[in-house]
Amino acid sequence: MIPWSSFGVSERVMRLLFLTARLPYPPNRGDRLRAYNFLRVLAREHEITLLSFISDSRETGNVGPLRAFCEDIQLIHRGQWPATATTGLNAWRPLPLQSLYYRSPVMQSAVDRLISRRRFDAAYVHLFRMAQFVAQQRALYRVLDLTDAISSEIERSLPYRDRKWRLVYGQELPRIRRYEREIVRHFDETWLISEAERQHLLGNGVDDRLIVVPNGVDSERYRPSGRANDAPALIFVGHMGVFHNIDAADYLARDLLPGIRAAIPAARLALVGAEPAAQVTALGSLPGVRVLGHVADLNAALNEAAVFVAPLRFAAGIQNKVLEAMAAGLPVVTTSYVNNGLQAEAGRHLLIADEPEQFVAAVIALLNDRAYRRRLGHAGREFVLSHYRWEEVAERMNGIEQKIARRG
Repeated sequence: MIPWSSFGVSERVMRLLFLTARLPYPPNRGDRLRAYNFLRVLAREHEITLLSFISDSRETGNVGPLRAFCEDIQLIHRGQWPATATTGLNAWRPLPLQSLYYRSPVMQSAVDRLISRRRFDAAYVHLFRMAQFVAQQRALYRVLDLTDAISSEIERSLPYRDRKWRLVYGQELPRIRRYEREIVRHFDETWLISEAERQHLLGNGVDDRLIVVPNGVDSERYRPSGRANDAPALIFVGHMGVFHNIDAADYLARDLLPGIRAAIPAARLALVGAEPAAQVTALGSLPGVRVLGHVADLNAALNEAAVFVAPLRFAAGIQNKVLEAMAAGLPVVTTSYVNNGLQAEAGRHLLIADEPEQFVAAVIALLNDRAYRRRLGHAGREFVLSHYRWEEVAERMNGIEQKIARRG
């Protein structure tokens, strides 16, 4: 094991309460990926008690890999229909719907009981829907990991929503903005995944207790194959059940791919990601499109492609699959919305194209030039490996440990 002193982290062990809305395994979507890797890294030197919701009893089968990181794991079942009923009964409260949806006296009792019986040094709370359970606990250092500014993504997504959802989110957005401002005051510090998210919240009047703790990437798992791929194969990866990826997949397959295939008829697109929505599955009937869903070896799937395409028209935070594609040495074409989080240098580390014609032209240029692909892919990998490390969370926790020591 690498000693923590090499990361500038002390050897004192803290007792951490780790609170998540979803069991952080398998790490097959963005929120689970972040929580899982933070858990994995922090467990090297700290004692962790994990308290998590599950929505299906079958999820207990996923607990095994987490036991290596946790002193104790406690699960609270949250059924869909009771949660929906709770939301309806509490809709009069001026809270965001997702906070109401996760409202749970059982979870609150479990949190209160654990904190009263065990001497935790700090609590890590993952996502703002879980903040309600620790907000009033003043006996320990409280960290709220918002990850993304939810208000930011909703604002950007409204033009792409249908009328019903524009109405719903139009009413929800003021609640979310107000909650983001208020909940931060109940925590000692709040983490965000990128400086762009931090600046958005500051612009909405959130107190500056905001700290950027980015995601990392597994450079051993995601790496170039070493062989050139001259087939005009494109790939887009993401959880295909969330709206920003559904919209991007549809836009890519229906609006962008035909223009690419007009210049390169053999061009084909693979859509990869767990739980594809019906709208994504239907794209498989289009010429040149394959919907693969979940794949066991994502690095192998990436290395079968020549170019990674991520035409997200709205997004918040950092898109993990873009990081992984860059780590695999794949040249990336994406939008400025994605790069707002990454802060890569356009034209050097990846290509940025917000207009359809620009995006099509960028992809065609890469498909037609192997040296260009290799140069961009190499630079992208070097950028990711030098800027995105999971160990940053350990360095941040070291700072918290020092604060707690000064308090004591």
